[in-house]
Amino acid sequence: MTLTETVMASLVFSLTAAASVHVLNLVSASVLDLEKRQQRLDQLEAALVASESLLRNESRQAAAIGDCHQAAGYLLSILQSSSPKPGLSRDLSLTPSGEMLQLRLAVSGLGQTRQRLYHPAAFGLCPPLSAQEVASGPS
Repeated sequence: MTLTETVMASLVFSLTAAASVHVLNLVSASVLDLEKRQQRLDQLEAALVASESLLRNESRQAAAIGDCHQAAGYLLSILQSSSPKPGLSRDLSLTPSGEMLQLRLAVSGLGQTRQRLYHPAAFGLCPPLSAQEVASGPS
């Protein structure tokens, strides 16, 4: 092998190695981004579970209210008294009928949100919905 061939082979090898390292760097950065995104989604799901657990625990200690509008307001006050974890944004509201609590959670920097509707009857705070009310859905 001549000196020119050796230099050319070394150059090709170096370029190939550099390209491989660059591709490996891109793949590892992509994997890290996916892991961070999954952690944020897990954080969002954990916050939903924690909110529902708080509602269940607090409503177990409360006496049945009877009126679903007042009971929904009670559920709203329970969640308003707790603060969301850092990095989470929370929107609490009552549905237009005033009988259900609507919870929306989002993680900053992530375009996905999670939403739950809570009816006080599910927590034993007011009478359960009739079959007709369930069929008509939330108003």
